[in-house]
Amino acid sequence: MDCLTLTGKNVKNVGLVAALMTSVAFFANAMSAEIDTDGDGMASFAELQVSYPELTEEMFGEIDTNGDGLVDDEEMAIAVELGNLAYAETDA
Repeated sequence: MDCLTLTGKNVKNVGLVAALMTSVAFFANAMSAEIDTDGDGMASFAELQVSYPELTEEMFGEIDTNGDGLVDDEEMAIAVELGNLAYAETDA
């Protein structure tokens, strides 16, 4: 593998990581009160179902990657990035 190929892969990886981190940073500051109704910085299944009525417990379990029963900002950002949840339009 030549240096140019390696550099191209590194640049592509850096770009992907930067995009993901931007998405995570956006959601870290953007979990709206419309989703997080109790203000704890996390979204329960019931809270998410208000914005995503089609959400099933199985889907919630896939989004809740650490299995704590709550979706944090990072899990939410990843779910949106992967297309598991659409970005919720809010008035916040």
